Amino acid sequence: MGMLVTLEFADAGVKTGSHRVFVLQRNAGLTESGDIGLTLAEGKQLLECVQHEFVAAQGEEIVARARTCPRCGRRLAMKDVERRRVHTLFGRVALSATRWISCDCDGSCRRAFSPLRGWLSRSNNELSYQAARWGSAYSYRAAAAILQELLPVDWRFGHVRIREAVLEAGSRLEKEPELPTIPEFRPFGSMDAPATMAFDGGYARRVRKGRPRNFEILTGVIQKHKKIKVFATAYPNRVALPDRLRRFAASAGVLNDTFVNVMTDGAGSLLRLKTMLPMKTRFVLDYFHIAMKLRHIDQSVGRIPPCRLSPGGSIFELCDRSNYLRAYVWTGRRDKFEESFHTMLQLFDRAKALLPDDADAATVALGHVCDLWGYLQTNAAGVVNYQAWKLSGQRISSSGVEGTVSHLIGRRLGKGQHMCRTKRGAHLLLQVRCALLNNELLTVFRRWHWEVGSYRAALPWEWRP
Repeated sequence: MGMLVTLEFADAGVKTGSHRVFVLQRNAGLTESGDIGLTLAEGKQLLECVQHEFVAAQGEEIVARARTCPRCGRRLAMKDVERRRVHTLFGRVALSATRWISCDCDGSCRRAFSPLRGWLSRSNNELSYQAARWGSAYSYRAAAAILQELLPVDWRFGHVRIREAVLEAGSRLEKEPELPTIPEFRPFGSMDAPATMAFDGGYARRVRKGRPRNFEILTGVIQKHKKIKVFATAYPNRVALPDRLRRFAASAGVLNDTFVNVMTDGAGSLLRLKTMLPMKTRFVLDYFHIAMKLRHIDQSVGRIPPCRLSPGGSIFELCDRSNYLRAYVWTGRRDKFEESFHTMLQLFDRAKALLPDDADAATVALGHVCDLWGYLQTNAAGVVNYQAWKLSGQRISSSGVEGTVSHLIGRRLGKGQHMCRTKRGAHLLLQVRCALLNNELLTVFRRWHWEVGSYRAALPWEWRP
């Protein structure tokens, strides 16, 4: 069997009429089981042929409309014809760009001009959007390979052009005065539970040699009504960071008079973010890091054999005290925690005296308990009743931001690989990646180019020539 695909234009100037674009041949006697429909190569070639005819018709229509002088109506003379090429999502299209000689009816000198100047670019907007989207999710070479494998994107549109599209989109996102507000993030009122912001830091490899070889990346999330919005920047300085945080909070609907819980692991570099936020804040110590320290205590206590360490006590007194310690931290009872801490110190001293062979294990356990004590004393202002907070539906752990660090930095910036980046390049890539994860990238691209992602096709029976 054979199929001839024709393209019909109703009002495309010189391109009006039917045009043969594609011929498909199949031998019915050589078909096998499952040999149904078009192959990927045939579909890509069909799209490329249709795209070439459509772009050529668009260009000729623009050129034909510009031949008449808008002031006197005189037909302009032709200067020459250039051959222009543009990358599209469905192939690299070559078209003729005619140049006209302007009219001197307004008293100006005659000069040559191209009607397609400003309309043609190195790549169309749809391809730029897809390149920025895939380039922010995968490496530039992998993104180029995906586009070229699934779509008839020309091989000349490689990883370098993908990188340029990502950095250009990141630069424009950086200059946006206000990011779009996600519909799920309605403005917070006084009757709502406080919003929760969590911050953490990561590192990426620097391109230049010498020390330091890494630079810091600040990541953060904001949660409200089980919706999460992510944020990242490679410039965690006091100059531009307050404005970035303001834009980040405003895009999630957090107003300046809103009360926000700021959750961190107690690092000094993250605590200073409280003073940069434009809203009222309260510091909350992340329970995830407390639980890690409690787990170390449980593991070290488990290496000490059961033994009666105090008169009338149980042989499992150390394990019981460890559980009490966890319960007191969970419920925020600082007085009981201090009492249990001093009791455990005495029990460890007796364990070292009664069990000389396990003195090293008791010393390690004692060190973990003292580490937890010092950690809680340093961040005493952030210790809350985690049980009550969890029952009320508020966030008690920054595990979401820990996953954000892994997703933004570890997977894309190659934290565990030998990938090096400039600080600005990493920052712009993070802006595009955050916009993609927040479902903002398409919305912002439509601000710049309204036709990106728009659905303008019609069904065949709706054709009106």
